[in-house]
Amino acid sequence: MDDRDLVGRARRGDPEAFTQLMMQYQVPLYNMALRMVGRPDDAADIAQEAFTRAWVKIRTLRDAPFKSWLFQIAANLCYDHFRRGRRYGEMPDEESNKVIGLGILTPDPQERAEASERNRLVRASIEALDHDMRLAIILRDVNGMAYDEIAGVLGVPLGTVKSRIARARAQVQEHLQRYPDFFPSTREDAHAE
Repeated sequence: MDDRDLVGRARRGDPEAFTQLMMQYQVPLYNMALRMVGRPDDAADIAQEAFTRAWVKIRTLRDAPFKSWLFQIAANLCYDHFRRGRRYGEMPDEESNKVIGLGILTPDPQERAEASERNRLVRASIEALDHDMRLAIILRDVNGMAYDEIAGVLGVPLGTVKSRIARARAQVQEHLQRYPDFFPSTREDAHAE
């Protein structure tokens, strides 16, 4: 059953249909919130509040895609989190299992240590982005959302989404180039051949 059918049933008061929507989006929504706020407890609270608000307001959803609408609610809750003066927590390591469904362990301890350091450096570069760019790149590169879906979530034009993602990627790449042992430059690789 697709989202439209489930939303239609949920709008008519069917809690089972809404539960199916929750099951479908709970992991990506939690992961997005976690990447935004950096603390598992806060991310779980944001995801839970997003679903609660979505259930209460489901009858107001008309033609907008449920996924974009739900993530927009969660994104606004993340922004509220920071407006209340809460600080960004340390982005969790994928190996800690706090981020659900990401990362695999490598058998070699040296490879595992290098992968862990690369992950830490990537997380730090994402943490350094402003909230708008961080959310855009997380929705695209972590959650795999389409640009038009992200535009719906953020409530901005498609060009703005593309610009934010391009700027975010450029800033992340610039930050990672400071660590050539872990992220060799493609220019250096081209000259080496």
